[in-house]
Amino acid sequence: MNLDPYRNETPPRREVLPGGAVLLTAPLPTATAVTLGVWLRRGSQEEAPALGGISHFLEHMVFKGTMRRSAYELAAGFDAIGAAVDAFTTKDLVAFTVKVLPEYFNTASDLLAEMLLEPAFAPDLTALEQDVVCEEIQEALDTPEDRLHDAFASRIYGAHPRGRPILGTPALVRSYGPDVLRAQHARLFSAPNLVVSLAGNVSEADRDRVAALFGGAGVGSGAPLTAPAAVSAPARAAAYLDPALDLESEGDPLRLDLHSPILQTYFEAGNLGVSFGHADRLAIYLMVNVLGGGMSSRIFQSVREREGLAYTIYNYHDMGRDTGLVSCSGSCSPEKLPRLEEVLRLEYRKLLTDGLPAAELDSNKAQLKSQLIFSLDGVSNQMYRSARNEIYYGRFVPVAELVDGIDKVDNDQLMRCAATWFDPDRLLFAVHGPAEGEDGDDEDDDDYDGGED
Repeated sequence: MNLDPYRNETPPRREVLPGGAVLLTAPLPTATAVTLGVWLRRGSQEEAPALGGISHFLEHMVFKGTMRRSAYELAAGFDAIGAAVDAFTTKDLVAFTVKVLPEYFNTASDLLAEMLLEPAFAPDLTALEQDVVCEEIQEALDTPEDRLHDAFASRIYGAHPRGRPILGTPALVRSYGPDVLRAQHARLFSAPNLVVSLAGNVSEADRDRVAALFGGAGVGSGAPLTAPAAVSAPARAAAYLDPALDLESEGDPLRLDLHSPILQTYFEAGNLGVSFGHADRLAIYLMVNVLGGGMSSRIFQSVREREGLAYTIYNYHDMGRDTGLVSCSGSCSPEKLPRLEEVLRLEYRKLLTDGLPAAELDSNKAQLKSQLIFSLDGVSNQMYRSARNEIYYGRFVPVAELVDGIDKVDNDQLMRCAATWFDPDRLLFAVHGPAEGEDGDDEDDDDYDGGED
């Protein structure tokens, strides 16, 4: 009996197509579906300041029609074959994916290639989509945790481009006419910037079709990735935030207060972290899980289970090409925030002073290894993993290598990481909630009679 089946993992077939795009193929003969992903190696982090949000806007615009089909015809074409289509933009990459039954793969791949490589950028639809994206920006500003996270990231990263919002600003988005879009599309969708990942019940004919579609025809030539600026000292929150937002504690680089008339107070407490290529990456994964990963984690138990201070609280990491952050995030009633902050800092300090018992370290290693191995299930996970490995590391990273790396993390490495990135005296503590004395409700609510303005 093979007790470690993940150690027999077969890496995806990797090919560099004539135009420079990388094609990754992971056949899974017993799968019932095929997933195709087209990934751009650059995300919002590589945008020039004057082009903030352009990657995300292009993600929207390629769905708005090609030289041969309208936006509706594209949508109807995918729906007619039951395809699940998705797209997203991060600070590191942009991705477009389609999942479909094998018998419909030819149609799905043709539609996706046409959509991505031959967008029309019609002026009227560009203007309409500018409205849509501006609505998305406003929705994010209306979402307390999103608004806080953007301000938190801006303060943590300072002048580094990772601190800018993925969506851009309304003014910038409205400046992106068809000419700008065509120029940036030629740059971002250039063959050397493309990673095409195919997984599932695929045949050699499917691979040949994808290679022909993305082999270089219709794709511009790309410029090399630009190196982001060095991380600066913490800076004031970015100016893209609503000017009416009450931003206090400017003089303290470790405090950030945003005031809005809402009921809950949302918080983030964190620090600069590491890149996804850093030697301490796996130790950071473990440390985040120890503090606020699962239900038995220290922060979850102390804040929620023992004291009932919050419903939502968790730790997370955000790793980029050259830097990252670590944070504890959640929300609570305003009057509970002082005690919550006290408990959070006490748990961080306790970890630094008392260390991590061997049983707790083993438990967290088991949790992390299980999460990694579970991620092998499913055609979409295989497609995602192949592409991310190519973009982040330039090679396929076997799960067995990650499992072995987790097993090698010892208490000394964890304690060094805790002292470096989880020192309770060096956390930026950011909150977004009602100002002192506010309860989130208008004083005159009881007198409202539904009358005319």
